Amino acid sequence: MHTSVIGTPIADLDTPALLVEIEALDANIAVIAGVLKQRGIGWRPHAKAHKSPAVAHRLLKAGAFGVTCAKLGEAEIYAGAGIVDILVANQVVGPIKTRRLAALARSTDVMVAVDSLTNARQINAAAEVAGSSPRVLIEIDSGMHRAGVAPGESAVELAKQVASLGHIRFAGVMGGEGHAVAIADPGRRSQEIRNAVGRLVSTAEQIRSAGIPVGIVSCGGTGTFLAASDLPGVTEIQAGGGIFGDAFYRMLDVPVQSALSLLVTVTSRPTPTRIIVDAGRKSVDPSNMPPSVVGLDHVEAIGLSAEHGTISLSRDAETPGVGDRLTLAIGYSDQAVHLHERLFAIRDGHVEAVWPTLARGKLQ
Repeated sequence: MHTSVIGTPIADLDTPALLVEIEALDANIAVIAGVLKQRGIGWRPHAKAHKSPAVAHRLLKAGAFGVTCAKLGEAEIYAGAGIVDILVANQVVGPIKTRRLAALARSTDVMVAVDSLTNARQINAAAEVAGSSPRVLIEIDSGMHRAGVAPGESAVELAKQVASLGHIRFAGVMGGEGHAVAIADPGRRSQEIRNAVGRLVSTAEQIRSAGIPVGIVSCGGTGTFLAASDLPGVTEIQAGGGIFGDAFYRMLDVPVQSALSLLVTVTSRPTPTRIIVDAGRKSVDPSNMPPSVVGLDHVEAIGLSAEHGTISLSRDAETPGVGDRLTLAIGYSDQAVHLHERLFAIRDGHVEAVWPTLARGKLQ
C-alpha cells in the first residue's frame, strides 16, 4: 500500500501527513524496554496509541512479549498479523463479543479483563461451545474509579469463583493508576502511584493466600511506569503510548523525545498575523493536549475547527506563505493516530516505510 512514496523526500508527501521519526521512535522504545529489562519486569505495551501491526512487531523485536488492546476488534487485527500473546484490558461482555473472544482463543493466547462473575460466566459458556480456554485477569479498582472490583476480599471472592469455572483460565490481576498523572506535584503523584500499585499487589497476595496461583500482576501506563515498575510484586507493564514521545508524557518527566508530527500545508494568509493550514480536528484532536507549531517564531495560539487549523502570531510576518509547509508536534498520540490511515516512517528526511494503522476504528 502506497509503496510509491517510499524513498521519496517528505516534500513529496501530500498533506496532512502523520510522520514518525524512526530514530526518535527507536530511541524511545529502547528507553522503556531498557528500564523494564533492568528491573526484570515484562513488557506488554498498549497498542491503542499506534494502531499498527508493523509498530507492534517492532516492539516485540525490542523485547516486548505481547500487546495490550482496548477493544476485541483491535485484538483480532493483531492476531491476524501473527501476534499471539494479547491482552484485551477491558471487559468483553455479551453473547456476540464473547463468541468472538472464544473463537479468537482457538488460535491465540488471548487474555481479557473481568470484574464480575456474570461476565466470567458468559466467557466460560462461550468458550465451552467453541472448545477454547481464554485466560482471564480480574481487574482491580486500585484508585482510578472506573471499572474494576474493589481490592481485597471482594477480589479474592471473585478470584475463587472465576478459578472454579472449567473453560477459562484465571491468570492474575490487572489495575490502572492513570488517575495519578493528573496530580501536578511530582512527589504526591509518585506516592499515589505507589498507593494504587500497592492495593493491586496486596490483593494478588491475598488471592495467593487463598490457594489460587496469581501469575500476572499487570499495570503501568507510560505516565506511571517508572514508579510502577520499581515496586515489588508487579510482573508486567502496559506502557505503550510513550514510544511517540508525546508532549503529554514529556511533561511528566518521562525520558522520551518527540517522534510524532503532522505535516501540513499553509492554505491561506488572511492577515499578517493569521496562518490557515489544512489540518483541523479531523486530523488531530486537541482535547487532551493540543499540537504545537515547530520552528515558527511568535506563535500566540493554535485553534482547530473541523478541517482548518488557525495559527495566530503575536506580530506581523510575511512567511510562511500560501503553499508552504509547516510541522505540528503532536501533543497526545492517542488522539491523532486513529484519525489517519497510515503512518509515514521517516529517516533523514525521506520516507523509509509506510505503516498502515489497521486497528483504527475497531471500536467493537
